[in-house]
Amino acid sequence: MNCRTSQIKTFKFNGKGLEEVKSHRHGTDWPVVYLIANNSSIYVGETSNVANRMNQHLANTERQTLKEMHILFDDEFNKSAILDIENSLIQLISADNIFTLQNRNGGQSQKHNYYQREKYQDKLPQIWSQLQAMKLASKDYDDILNSDLFKFSPYNTLNEEQTVACYSILDDIIDKLDSGIKSASIIHGSVGTGKTVVLINILHRLINSTAVEMDNTDVDEEISPYLRIRSKIADYVTRHGDLKVGIVFPMVSIRGTLKTVFRQTKNGLTASMVIGPTEVADNDYDVLLVDEAHRLPHYSNIGWRGSYKKTTEKIFGDGVDPNDYTTLDWILQKSRYTVLVYDSTQSVKGSDITQEEYINAFKRVISVRNDFLKTQMRCKGGQDYIEYLSGIFNCNVKPEVLENYDFKFFDDVDLMINTIKTKNNELGLCRNVAGYSWEWKSKGEKSLTSVRSKGLEDIEIQGHKYIWNMSNKEFTLRSQAIDEIGCIHTIQGYDLNYVGVIFGREIDYDPDTNSILINPDMFFDKNVALGASSQQLKEYIINSYKVMMSRGIKGCYVFACNENLRQYLKRYIKS
Repeated sequence: MNCRTSQIKTFKFNGKGLEEVKSHRHGTDWPVVYLIANNSSIYVGETSNVANRMNQHLANTERQTLKEMHILFDDEFNKSAILDIENSLIQLISADNIFTLQNRNGGQSQKHNYYQREKYQDKLPQIWSQLQAMKLASKDYDDILNSDLFKFSPYNTLNEEQTVACYSILDDIIDKLDSGIKSASIIHGSVGTGKTVVLINILHRLINSTAVEMDNTDVDEEISPYLRIRSKIADYVTRHGDLKVGIVFPMVSIRGTLKTVFRQTKNGLTASMVIGPTEVADNDYDVLLVDEAHRLPHYSNIGWRGSYKKTTEKIFGDGVDPNDYTTLDWILQKSRYTVLVYDSTQSVKGSDITQEEYINAFKRVISVRNDFLKTQMRCKGGQDYIEYLSGIFNCNVKPEVLENYDFKFFDDVDLMINTIKTKNNELGLCRNVAGYSWEWKSKGEKSLTSVRSKGLEDIEIQGHKYIWNMSNKEFTLRSQAIDEIGCIHTIQGYDLNYVGVIFGREIDYDPDTNSILINPDMFFDKNVALGASSQQLKEYIINSYKVMMSRGIKGCYVFACNENLRQYLKRYIKS
């Protein structure tokens, strides 16, 4: 969509600069976005009276070190547009990571489809290029969009559904902490509905309620709920002191990524807030937030039983039976209020807590509330694509062509893998993954060259040889990972632009019974298979494929090793 370019004009951040702003035709009665900066710090804001707002900032002691004010003037701006662009620039600048943001609020509005939003979002790359030329931005726009700092930023703007969940949970947290009632909130949602974004947003608002300063001169009904929540949290903190808050990530890889994000964003969040399940035993918390709660382990089918037993006894007393307590029990015991996200369809191994254990754990909580996220935020195919995948695995769906999503089947595995590599060169953040149908012979090797020289390639399909991921950590971040094949354990919780999924030898289709079949002899993830019944194993494997196939924002490419499954999938996926 064509749109006029926003013009950025620079003024000295002092009295003389204020007079120049007043004399500008949009200086006193027009919506603008602005940035106030020195060599190391920056503040991003929006207002409908920039001269008045500049005068307020000049009187703010925190702004005294800032030197210049850069104002985005645009004849097409309106209130909705400047709120949206302000939010986007805060998130981009945070992820660019060359300035310390003086903002702590991350914008004020929720994400919504106001009139011609696409046109205003199309202005952002142009604005960003101007900021790069002015040395106010460093990384390229597309590179930032692909970064974990951007995707997991506490400055992510929430949609209406996410905003309602966020604010209602924050309301309940303060009410229950004030009344001393042990409570929990459960956020339900399928893959791609933004559950992690909501968790991080809740954490950010709990930590920064007393460190936010914003333009209240033209508050509208959209911003007012946020101001009310902020005031409520700030009042509680004033009366009781800072909240002790932590965020639990069961999976090691994503936990490391979030520690890096929190360390680099410099907005009140710290890496020490990001913890694993065993670390909850070290403190008592006002609030614990738990991502991917369906991946919390129980005592069965784990390789660290000694540590598990010690942690259970540390929390519940010497001599207790660790079989009687899950890591969810640990968390609920150590927190006055618990917020967790849960999706049973993403449970992928036998060590994950069961539905029964999940229900029993909440018997120790007095008040439990539920929120539901349904809007698909990751995948361009939307919720229709996610439901289509379920229908394919349930063998009860009619073939259809998905709009706005690149969903393709490949008969040649090497063509698929190389097409994903080409996409990665064009867009970045594209990876190939597979079901765990081959042993990890290359484990422990230090390089791809070493693996190939020793003939330790893990996967052979159609005469082509491939290598499993060299490390379980940061598979989406390492550039060399494009030459590796990942699995469910390296990809769950991350976003990609495109994903290539190899259906392994362990999964097939039976045309006589119209059902998906699993061959356990061709499945090599011992931690998943241990103790699982044949039906449980089938559910874990199917859940893994659905999760992997939902990682791609723009598209998903598919190959299947077994002929019956190949012919079945080709009915539903264009080739």
